[in-house]
Amino acid sequence: MKGTGILIDDNYELLVKPERDAAGKIIKGAVIGSTINQNTGLILISRKGEFKQVPALGVGIEDVLLDNDYLEWRRRIRLNLELDGQTVTRIKFNTVDKLNIDANYNS
Repeated sequence: MKGTGILIDDNYELLVKPERDAAGKIIKGAVIGSTINQNTGLILISRKGEFKQVPALGVGIEDVLLDNDYLEWRRRIRLNLELDGQTVTRIKFNTVDKLNIDANYNS
């Protein structure tokens, strides 16, 4: 199912929580869960060309600090999330510290 996968932590490392059986052997490790938020975050902070499989993917949101054309940034965000296969229902972006995105993967 799209939108479910291996999670990463705040340092962009694999989120690993080992579980051991009675003999002490590791039977589980990587944490699996909903990836919609981490995928959206990675797309927002990445620049075009940083994803090897899809070089056109990436918003480069840190550049918004030098810009005030929020309409263009909403367009960029929407296009990139749709390129990832997400359906974007709303992007609210008025100031640098106010960004709300409602998006989900198509079922």
